[in-house]
Amino acid sequence: MEAGEIVAAVIGLEARFNLALMARVNDGSMAFLQGVFDDLVSFVAHHEPDAMEYGKAGLQYWVRHWLTGFGSFREFGRENGIHHETAGSFYRRHVEVVLHGWLVAACGELEPLLQKIYGVELEAA
Repeated sequence: MEAGEIVAAVIGLEARFNLALMARVNDGSMAFLQGVFDDLVSFVAHHEPDAMEYGKAGLQYWVRHWLTGFGSFREFGRENGIHHETAGSFYRRHVEVVLHGWLVAACGELEPLLQKIYGVELEAA
């Protein structure tokens, strides 16, 4: 019954929170990440329009970076003709903060249930 409660709680999360959480839970599965990638890109573009400053490809680069850790500020800067510090600042202000915030929100919504069932707290990082 406990597993059913947890699954129901996860399914009941707002879609963007669910996607961020499931992306982190399944981050070793490239097949799963491929399934959520386009949705995460769309949600970020919708909720943080400034994240589209470097176009869809730029946003895809940073969402992929958040999901997998691949890529770098220097590489992005070189590809887009900007300084690497500008690239890093952009990522932190417009992409990382949004996706990490959704992950924290998802964990916060699930934490009371997990605390009740198992006596454990979630770490968002």
